[in-house]
Amino acid sequence: MDVGDRIRRLRKSLKLNQIEFASRLRISKGFLSNLEKGVRKPSSQLLKLITYEFSASENWLLTGQGEMFISPEDAFKNLYKALTARHGERAVMNALHNIMKEHGLAVAAGRPVPQANTGDPELDRMVNTLYDLWATGDDRLKAWASVQFDIAIPKHVVEAQKKQKDSTQASAG
Repeated sequence: MDVGDRIRRLRKSLKLNQIEFASRLRISKGFLSNLEKGVRKPSSQLLKLITYEFSASENWLLTGQGEMFISPEDAFKNLYKALTARHGERAVMNALHNIMKEHGLAVAAGRPVPQANTGDPELDRMVNTLYDLWATGDDRLKAWASVQFDIAIPKHVVEAQKKQKDSTQASAG
């Protein structure tokens, strides 16, 4: 099986006819037909376009080895690499954060939001974990986190701490 046969198998696995497949690659149906028959060989640029457009494995297209498609994670890594090269990492992470927020998804590691920086790594970990739980937007998770916080630090302890702080400030002033 040559690269043309594998292009045909890819197209058929996507349930696309030659016109649809060729249109997405911006090539003619006749050129695609010649590729699939082995009359023409795809350029390296066309192979890259096929892998990008259909999340196909370049290795599979060239050699027949491995899986026909790349994993969603690998597809995202490839896209991330291209976007950061063009727009910069901060812009891409901010865009990703906004998209996830629009869809009500948790924003985890690598988030472009402020992180606690108290100088105490353990306190920073706890504050950031609480922030991440709250940032999910999931009301059940928020309620659970609130209950856990109240169990860990009862309101009377918080009130006593506040009174102590107020009395310290009053005596200093």
